[in-house]
Amino acid sequence: MTVIDINTKEDRETVFVREYVLNGGNATQAAIACGLSKATAKQAGYRMKNKLGKEIEDLQREVLKGYAPKAIQQIQGLAENADSENVRLKANTDLLDRAGYKPVEQSQVATTTVDKLSDEELMAELNQLLLQDVKDGRLKDDMRKLGFDISIEPISGKVTGL
Repeated sequence: MTVIDINTKEDRETVFVREYVLNGGNATQAAIACGLSKATAKQAGYRMKNKLGKEIEDLQREVLKGYAPKAIQQIQGLAENADSENVRLKANTDLLDRAGYKPVEQSQVATTTVDKLSDEELMAELNQLLLQDVKDGRLKDDMRKLGFDISIEPISGKVTGL
């Protein structure tokens, strides 16, 4: 590590970012490398790391870009040649994810603005939700937990005993 004499704040920040990325993320050593004293390097490095987070992230991304082809080649090698079946599975899963075959991990939530519905539409929505709870067995269980003894007509799904 070379300590250099830096006169401007911009130059110091540029050197700090470069040194931080190249040394593997040691803010104290990066602060010393850009000319700060060892006595203040720990605190100053911490402050500079927080202040320059975006610049650090950008440079890390740029540095890693050059490594991506080699990393993919190594993952391909593991997918084809690893002794462990688990390692081969993980490598193949990773390759498929990167190729765009990652399973969709989302859920859809439908919302209805109730203030725009008529009373009849609201009752129909409520009945549909209650009927689904009846079919799933949740309504009867929930009502019993609350201390209500109810019966449900199997054909209409009407609830009595409330």
